[in-house]
Amino acid sequence: MTKPIPGYTGKIGFVDLTHNKTWNEETPWEIIPHVIGGKGLGAWYLYKLLPPRIDPLGPENIFIIATGPAQLVMPIAGRYTIVTKSPHTGLYIDSHSGGHVGPALKTAGYDAIIVKGASKEPVWLTVQDQQIHINNARDLWGLNTYQTEQQIKEQHDKKAKILSIGPAGEKLVRISSVINDQFRAIGRGGIGALWGAKKLKAISILPGDHQITIADEEMTKQVEQELRQRSAANREKGHLLYKHGTSWLIDIASELDQLPTLNFQYATDPEAHKLSGYAFEEKYKHKIRPKPCYKCTIVCSYVIKADQFRWAGEQKYVQHPEYETLALLGTNVGVHDTEKLLHFNNLCTLYGLDTISTGNTIGWFLETSQKGMVPPEYDAEKAEFGDEKAILDLIKKIAYRQGVGKVLSMGVKKAAQQFNSEALQWAIQVKGLEMPAWDPRGKLGLGLSYAVTPVGASHLRGWPVTRDPPNRSAKEVIPSLIEQTDLKILKDSLIMCHFTHSIYPALNIDDTAKILTAITGIQTDYEKARKIAHNIWTLTRLFNEREYKNDPPRKYDNLPPRLMNEPLPTGRAKGMTAFISHQDFEESLTELYKQRGLDELGKVPEKAKQHLLSTLHLNEH
Repeated sequence: MTKPIPGYTGKIGFVDLTHNKTWNEETPWEIIPHVIGGKGLGAWYLYKLLPPRIDPLGPENIFIIATGPAQLVMPIAGRYTIVTKSPHTGLYIDSHSGGHVGPALKTAGYDAIIVKGASKEPVWLTVQDQQIHINNARDLWGLNTYQTEQQIKEQHDKKAKILSIGPAGEKLVRISSVINDQFRAIGRGGIGALWGAKKLKAISILPGDHQITIADEEMTKQVEQELRQRSAANREKGHLLYKHGTSWLIDIASELDQLPTLNFQYATDPEAHKLSGYAFEEKYKHKIRPKPCYKCTIVCSYVIKADQFRWAGEQKYVQHPEYETLALLGTNVGVHDTEKLLHFNNLCTLYGLDTISTGNTIGWFLETSQKGMVPPEYDAEKAEFGDEKAILDLIKKIAYRQGVGKVLSMGVKKAAQQFNSEALQWAIQVKGLEMPAWDPRGKLGLGLSYAVTPVGASHLRGWPVTRDPPNRSAKEVIPSLIEQTDLKILKDSLIMCHFTHSIYPALNIDDTAKILTAITGIQTDYEKARKIAHNIWTLTRLFNEREYKNDPPRKYDNLPPRLMNEPLPTGRAKGMTAFISHQDFEESLTELYKQRGLDELGKVPEKAKQHLLSTLHLNEH
């Protein structure tokens, strides 16, 4: 047995829903120095345990809920991750959420929980003191996420931290999410549908007394204090994230020509300010309350007292929408009313829908309606941009797979394929995953990040360090794109919040190396940290290579036609597409492959592949 490593509980919990069994295994110490935890540990287990090309909604699929070594020690580390094969895209996915679930799982005695199989009847899990129990959930099935959380707290413990799905997950909606801590979402990739297929309604985690050891107490304390000071420094500088959360970004995105407007037909909106943090503060000033993650020094999350909203029912609070929701269920669908956004967001939370994919898909449907290309059987359900009632109805129809919602519930790519192949021209997705609220036609090199990311279009996988529009070759920003991608992988594996970019100075790779060394004793510097991140990135690419069968990965590393062929009509990036030319995209892709050690088809060379699998103690299926 390899010696235990500080920073970990030493236990991985397993659940087999088919056979109604749970058990614990030791944390795989031999690979921890290579994958850390969180995203890295989840990717390792997924590659190790999952055969290629299984049905992502079948009982063979697994999901891994993973924590990281930083979670009980460092500030701004109140997150967790779920890793699986996406029911939405059929590819690798890791999705992340804040709140209190990650730290609760750690104090309950687990580094990760792995769930496989499928139950015949609805069930929910209780996690407490290194034990997992499977409970009957017939009385919970059909409830929304708020009702589910309230009922479980009454049955289990009011201090429990709850993850649950709503009707959308139960109905196997491919853009459904898992909701935790009432308002937070493991949003991307349709993980809610996977839970629904497994008949898993919820997981309740009761925080416990399990503590982790620390390799270097003095160094750890020093780093923790330094992070707190750096966070305080940016608060004193007046950084708007500390005041408004991410809602302040809507004005910035519009100024930079990155704000999705009317299904990405535009990237700036003269009415964007109506949805800004200032607008919410002015309208709900005395009703806004902070709702921070565990040990957070930034506090970017807020709720609003719900007593004035008739649609809120028994809820005392509703969530203040974050930027992605404001953009994709706001400007992207032609809505600029704060209360309507609160209602849209609340419905998605109750139903368990990804607001990014939902807003993107609805935006596509509204443009398809505008162009007169909705099939005759759905003609009565056509809607226009800005039609708030129709958008509310569409959210409900998607969640319950009713009417045109049955098609839209598959996400924008599959919906477009069902409607008309021409409609793919304005379906804004990569690898089947709907694009988030940052148009790459406004930022040099961002399109390259979207194209190569294993999960598909995601804004949390690395941004080039530039504010310039794509007015020249993307090749010049590739080194910073790769470095920032590696930084995000390290954060997601430790686990640290991405908003550590908003402390001063921002968290960097040297910081992650110091944190890993201090807590775990794994001696790490900048170069070693980069190597760990690169190996995790490569492993996720290898997972997808198995799913592509005989197709080269390059076939899937692309951008939607609108972003490549339709120049922006307004703003500072007027006349620009995501790249200065198709040739520049192809050359930039080849150069990124080269710097990542891939061949020209985007594949991991056989020698490098075997070396990595050997290092990680993995065998090919």
